[in-house]
Amino acid sequence: MSGAGAPGAAAIERPADAVRVPDRQAAILEAVRLNGAASVAELAARFSVTHQTIRRDLRALETRGLLQKAFGGAFASPGVAAHGYDERHGTLTGVKRRLMLALEEFLTPRATLFVGLGTTFDSLHEVLARHPGVLIATPNLEVAHSCALKTDATVYIYAGYVRNKDSAVLTIADDSRRRFKFDAAVIGASAIDRDGAVLEFDPMEVDLVHSVLEQSRQVILVAHDGKFGQRAPHVVTRMSRIDVLITNGDPRLRFDDPATLAGVRVISVA
Repeated sequence: MSGAGAPGAAAIERPADAVRVPDRQAAILEAVRLNGAASVAELAARFSVTHQTIRRDLRALETRGLLQKAFGGAFASPGVAAHGYDERHGTLTGVKRRLMLALEEFLTPRATLFVGLGTTFDSLHEVLARHPGVLIATPNLEVAHSCALKTDATVYIYAGYVRNKDSAVLTIADDSRRRFKFDAAVIGASAIDRDGAVLEFDPMEVDLVHSVLEQSRQVILVAHDGKFGQRAPHVVTRMSRIDVLITNGDPRLRFDDPATLAGVRVISVA
């Protein structure tokens, strides 16, 4: 009897989904990275497992530094790019170049500009080369490198850690954040919600931008059409605090409230 019962007991104790754990955790991580966040409930429903199983998966992924576990769900982890630099660099290059051309009018002599993160700004040096005497402060290593080598701009780089597989510096909060009064802060976004929230994945990135916006005379948001309607967990700012929106297409139908763009100058590139 005992010999016959032992295999049955072992089978009962073995979790039915054990062989699928690595694949499920990989899929959970991908869902969080793509959407910026995911709830325990929606993940449990998606994979047909219990909430407790999902919480174990989230703890395991958090221990490896791959995401941030929160009450009822998880967020993309600080310091980990939602999409790698190489993946983003090669997309929509023509659109991004046209968006940068629209910045030309703001590159006035002796202007002091903050330039944010994102591959949208990779071709900024092509425009900046025609406008001497500008000071650029940035956590964007690609912008700093190209502008320093290919223009006569003065370039300041914020100190911090370089984000894994990216060209972004995740800055450390210190007095350097109050060093400049910017004529314009030129920022990007990972996502723009229909309620007018401008969103990013990484809270360390958001923290610097919050400081910069307080010291900027004008805020310019540069975002291609694909950013609208996307999701990310952290609020950078809202459209009500944006002075100029540079995008392609017509953003007016991208918001639930037509008044969201009231007071915002929209520059739409072809």
